[in-house]
Amino acid sequence: MSDLGSTKSRTSYRHLDILVVESDPGEFYLTEMAFRKAGFKSDLHCVKDGEDALMYVRREGKYTEAPLPDIIFLDLTLPKIDGLTVLKEIKQTPALLHIPIVVSSSTENPADIRAVYALNGNCFIRKPSELGEFLKFIETCYEFWGSVVTLSPKPAGSDFQ
Repeated sequence: MSDLGSTKSRTSYRHLDILVVESDPGEFYLTEMAFRKAGFKSDLHCVKDGEDALMYVRREGKYTEAPLPDIIFLDLTLPKIDGLTVLKEIKQTPALLHIPIVVSSSTENPADIRAVYALNGNCFIRKPSELGEFLKFIETCYEFWGSVVTLSPKPAGSDFQ
């Protein structure tokens, strides 16, 4: 009889470059803590607004040496450029559209959720309000994107046309 217990100890997680687009420093800190607590080996990069998010993925300005993210955690409510616009711009750029985007928000507005999927967001997750739920949210997302899914290889070069 096989052991059907927890597979966490047998699961191997690949290294990921993760871009967190979050205007609230406290939310980013919780995300960072959740990754550390779960023992995941990834590089977390954070930008605080939509304008910087687009500059980051396009490797413009101060982000020219930034690694192309393997996955993006995107908040909808952002200063300068809102999350839906960021999602639309990324998914309309051939060199970037392979990047999975997990949209998280405290909203339950059906129009926002429909818009995320209409713009080819990979998933919409309501942000948990309790710390324990938030830790489980991060662990579940990372387990899925870091060990279950086969991600598209990063394209060669940096042509963003």
